[in-house]
Amino acid sequence: MIAALTAIGPFSITMYLPAFPDIGASLQATPVQVQQTLAAYLLPFAFMTLWHGSISDAVGRKRVILVGVFVYTVAALICLFAPNVLTLSIGRALQGIAAGAGMSVGRATVLDILKGAAAQRLMAHISMFFSLAPAIAPMIGSLLASHFGWRSVFVFLATLGAVLFIAVWRILPETLPPEKRQPFAAKPLLYAYKEALLLPEFSYLCLALALLINGHMIYILSAPNFLSSVADTTFSSFAWLFLAVSLGMLSGSFVSSRTAGRLSTNKTVRLGFLIMLLGSIMNIVISFFLPKGLPQNILAIPVYSFGMALVWPSLQILALEKIPARRGLASSLQSAYQVGMNGFTAAVIAPLVWHSPQTMALAVSGYWLTAVLALAIGRHYQRARSVKTD
Repeated sequence: MIAALTAIGPFSITMYLPAFPDIGASLQATPVQVQQTLAAYLLPFAFMTLWHGSISDAVGRKRVILVGVFVYTVAALICLFAPNVLTLSIGRALQGIAAGAGMSVGRATVLDILKGAAAQRLMAHISMFFSLAPAIAPMIGSLLASHFGWRSVFVFLATLGAVLFIAVWRILPETLPPEKRQPFAAKPLLYAYKEALLLPEFSYLCLALALLINGHMIYILSAPNFLSSVADTTFSSFAWLFLAVSLGMLSGSFVSSRTAGRLSTNKTVRLGFLIMLLGSIMNIVISFFLPKGLPQNILAIPVYSFGMALVWPSLQILALEKIPARRGLASSLQSAYQVGMNGFTAAVIAPLVWHSPQTMALAVSGYWLTAVLALAIGRHYQRARSVKTD
């Protein structure tokens, strides 16, 4: 259930992408206006992830998740009955406001009850679902839109929200007892955010993870345009791409869960970075020296995604452990880094590179290299703080 709550945010980002042409024709909107409905979701999503965890630190985890899922379901119904693109954008913005509750609060819930290798194993299992969401969602959306029209996508999302609301209400226990809650007061809370953001070993870990995730998210966010540049935008082409992403993410998450407690965190991170480097090099070689097309232009994606999924749980836990007294706040900031980077990728980077497999491959390598730099800076500050303390 926590995995489903964590995955609903990215699931909702990509599920309606294949329906963009259908939406434009139905609502008499330009491609740019339809693309803006994605930004209308991502920006409130990124902003609100800053607050969901902190609110749950004050009032409890379950209450925040229930309200978030309820608002998400109502927003899906607004999108379903939208008569124009403006109403659709409003519904998507409302969905973005609510969808991050499950992602931010869900991670904090895990660390409320588990520690160490047990937490890493559960985080890895959750990552499997999280990785499937943005990969499978467009295929489901493509099938629904082609058979029943674009509004059926939002029927599906509204139904999913209603089912999750009932499941949380009936099953999920409250994991944060009253004596461990933090007051939701503006001045102390803003000070806590400032302290967290100015803690380099936390911020750079979050940045590194967000960059690594976007090394494969750029293919998902650019899917219609990237596929049209190398092949076509039929269902089979979407299936090739998203199955490649899913294969790498699922296998990497599985290996991460199996090695938890057997392989040290540092060794896991090093191994994952080396595998992502291999995937990046393969991607560049294939894109520059082989004719473009499928499946060759996606062969390296599972390799990169495997390495990313391998390090994902470890980097999440390493970051959250830097601020143990406010895990909800730390989880919110971690989510905001990821979603904010997704928004930047969708709005700025993807349009610059989606026209060819070569530029896409170079973008992935750029994300990996910048993540290495961010992790190195974070570890430098961690060592400097340890020496100062000693």
